[in-house]
Amino acid sequence: MGMTEPAGLRDLVEGLVEANLVRVPDRALQIRHREAASLVATDADLAVTIQMLPGAFHAPGSILVHDGEDPWAEVVVRAESAGLLELAATPLRFGLPDVLTPDGREVVRQLFTREIRVQGLVRHLGTVRRLSMLLSAR
Repeated sequence: MGMTEPAGLRDLVEGLVEANLVRVPDRALQIRHREAASLVATDADLAVTIQMLPGAFHAPGSILVHDGEDPWAEVVVRAESAGLLELAATPLRFGLPDVLTPDGREVVRQLFTREIRVQGLVRHLGTVRRLSMLLSAR
């Protein structure tokens, strides 16, 4: 991926989130409580955290992206830079990788072989789904 500075990863993640919220604004309405997810590029020793903050009443929530790993994040995704990009490019079904597609099966394979590690996957499945939908390039 060639990122040599933290801002490169943060800019990439912010761009994906902004593009998805423009494309599907309802995704910000799905944030019902405060939650955070960190993405760690293990080969580049870089991390960003996405904080999802609920809106008041039926107002959309807001998403903040900042450098570094949040020690209190409900979900932490660890993978090489290329693996993080593959996650963003993977087609989703119900907010999770679509196993009916070759790309989706490849991501699931990487999860089973621990090339991509997701702490909190089972306990915070809702957060994982919201994170996937915020980062999905599809």
